[in-house]
Amino acid sequence: MNTVLATAIPFANTSPKLHKPPSRAIHLLYVPTLCCNLSCSYCYLGKQTTEAALKLDAQRAVHTLRHALDAMQQAGVLAFNVSLHGGEVTTLPKPVLEELFGVIRNHYLQNFDALNAQGHKKSAPHIKTNLFKFAPLYELFDRHKVSISASIDLPLALHAKHRTTRGGTDWLPRTLENIRLLARYPHAKKISATLSSEHLSDIPALIKDIWTIHRELGFDMNQFNLMFAFGSELNRAAKGEGALAPTTPAQQQQLYDALKAEFTGTELEEGLLRNWFDEFKPSYCTNASNCGERFYLLQSDGAVYSCVRGQGIAEFRYGNVFEDPILDILDNGARKIRQVHQAHGFDKSCQGCGHLSTCNTGCPVVKYQTRNPRSYTCGLQKTIYADNPLSYPADSPDEQRDYAQQYAHTTHPSLAFAKVPARATPDRLMLPNDLGDSKNTLQALIANDAVLQGVFSATAFVLELGEETIPLDSQLLKQQRTQHTVVTGDRIVLHLRRDVLLVHCDEPIRNTLYLQLLRDTPVVYGDEQRTKQEHVFTYQLYTNCMQPSARYGSDYLQCDLSGLLALHSALFLRGVLNNLFVTTGYLRDYHYQKQKNNAFYHVQTANLPFQNFEFHYLP
Repeated sequence: MNTVLATAIPFANTSPKLHKPPSRAIHLLYVPTLCCNLSCSYCYLGKQTTEAALKLDAQRAVHTLRHALDAMQQAGVLAFNVSLHGGEVTTLPKPVLEELFGVIRNHYLQNFDALNAQGHKKSAPHIKTNLFKFAPLYELFDRHKVSISASIDLPLALHAKHRTTRGGTDWLPRTLENIRLLARYPHAKKISATLSSEHLSDIPALIKDIWTIHRELGFDMNQFNLMFAFGSELNRAAKGEGALAPTTPAQQQQLYDALKAEFTGTELEEGLLRNWFDEFKPSYCTNASNCGERFYLLQSDGAVYSCVRGQGIAEFRYGNVFEDPILDILDNGARKIRQVHQAHGFDKSCQGCGHLSTCNTGCPVVKYQTRNPRSYTCGLQKTIYADNPLSYPADSPDEQRDYAQQYAHTTHPSLAFAKVPARATPDRLMLPNDLGDSKNTLQALIANDAVLQGVFSATAFVLELGEETIPLDSQLLKQQRTQHTVVTGDRIVLHLRRDVLLVHCDEPIRNTLYLQLLRDTPVVYGDEQRTKQEHVFTYQLYTNCMQPSARYGSDYLQCDLSGLLALHSALFLRGVLNNLFVTTGYLRDYHYQKQKNNAFYHVQTANLPFQNFEFHYLP
């Protein structure tokens, strides 16, 4: 297993000067160069740091940042935090750094009112650095009041081993001198350390070096945070057998317990409680429900990625500021992050966890790297929550269930044929009398029939109405009823996962998307003489005639319903509700065959069971 630097981004509460409130606020990491002067064993960037063209980066670094901030202003997007990251930013020439700092400070000053209105207090640039060139750049940093986050290894013996120069040279003595200098630096600063399994093989040495830095080098280690390395394909490709193994959950817990035992009651207890494990708390991007909605990394070539963890990975590339509109890039980010979460599923233990609303199942990039749907620090997080029950209280069972349903609908609409969640037992018994037996309930029938799981899937169909996405559920299983308004000219597109056309169908080319539209003008018909909604039209579209989904990618097809509804607009009556049912031809046939074969199913599906969308149509 190979590892990646587990850097994350802190949340905030939610260029040229903005003259009206921004429509969106984002955290922008800017990587002016991928070049680095070190060769760390766990580097998450792989070969990108050695292949970077420093001269080219230096020429375009300032222009790219200015262009991006201007484009965001035009789009009504405000960067509430602009942080410089690498590679190693200090490999750039000093005049370029000077200009970058000036652009960032000017951005904060020009947008002071908008930033202050949202509670953001940033006024100076921030930089992530390995400290290699800190001393010669000290005056520049001081003059611009640059906030500094310095990366080191703990224990310090492993700094000498794993954070070498390009030539493989140990520079630990220089590191220690620069930490002494950083301790005297008059502006905001902190130290961070990334820990692999080897780093935690000698926890007493790690603790000893925390005290050494604090008491002998004079740096206040309350301003310290740690991260854990995790598997990375880019790291493995670059380092081969020299890459480091990630920490295990047991090692993470051992470290936490040891630090708590050592530092509780000391002058570093505040750091232990507040900063050291902050990355695993809800104040950081690692706990965002969708980090693609407000965290972005910009490179000097204009490419936009999710963050430092996703840098250089195609699945986390959102676009390019020189080629794509800003809002398209931001929307693409949210969509891609949602797809990554969907691809790894909604873990059963997360579905029932009282801290789901705090954790949101963890970092999507780590999920992608480790192929694990749960947060890679799940056990540690639960320990931290338990130690701080007022800060991180568990949700009540009702709150947990409601949030899990909300999370599933917003984050996992692409999970086809997800197991239908247990529904409340009806509060009255319907004939036949043994319908109340657990094996005969509709929920049990669905759970025991794979095809019915497709018929009733809450995630097989997603309706796109303007900018809103609406996962469709069976009208028989909905917890609440929602009604929408469609206006002439609205874009309304139905997306369905390709897999749904394979359910109970050996030849998908013969299958169809099957739509039935009813309206709430009651009619009486049939042998039952029941009063029902009136049918308006039935429409079928064959598989090969559907288009690939422009929103959800190759796993989905889409059907634009705008024209179909407009064609029948004269049949939509003001004040009368319309009811659109969605399924496939083969699933519809299976439903009616199941009704013939199973009386219990027939009784409980007297009304249409298919996924539906209720709406008023306004010309």
